[in-house]
Amino acid sequence: MTINILRKGDRVINVTSDFIAVERKGGEVDIIPIFKDGEIIRVDPENIVTIGYGDNIAQTKAGDVTITTF
Repeated sequence: MTINILRKGDRVINVTSDFIAVERKGGEVDIIPIFKDGEIIRVDPENIVTIGYGDNIAQTKAGDVTITTF
């Protein structure tokens, strides 16, 4: 099985049975959920969490609304 989620300059920093953590070339980290569907491992692209640079703010989209917490 191959999971093609890396771009040039990225590196995998952790793998568990629930997620793959990828450090992107720019330094941000994507926590990519994975799950087993029968004998196939799938990526859950709708629930990827990106850890980036900022002022301790978390944002998520709910439809057309962006929710921000401090």
